[in-house]
Amino acid sequence: MTHFTFLESQLASSPEGGKYLCGPNLTGADILLSFPLIAGKGRAGLTKEKYPKLWAYVEALEQEPGYKKSIEKIVEIDGKFEASI
Repeated sequence: MTHFTFLESQLASSPEGGKYLCGPNLTGADILLSFPLIAGKGRAGLTKEKYPKLWAYVEALEQEPGYKKSIEKIVEIDGKFEASI
C-alpha cells in the first residue's frame, strides 16, 4: 500500500463525511500534508485518475484562503511561484 492509497482511504472514511482528513473542518494535519501533496500533484504517481479523492482534497487545499494568501506573498517577494519537489 502506498502513502497515496492510505490517504485516499483516510479521506473516504473522514468523520461526518468531511472533505478533510479529520472531518469537515481544516486542521493542522491537513496543513502539514498540504506541502508535499501540492508539490506532488500530477507527479510521483498522484493523479486524478488513480486517486480521485486525494486529488479533490489537494484541489480543496489550494482553494483555502490562507493558501492563496501565502502564494500571493511568495509572488510579491519573489516575483513568481513554482510548486516543486
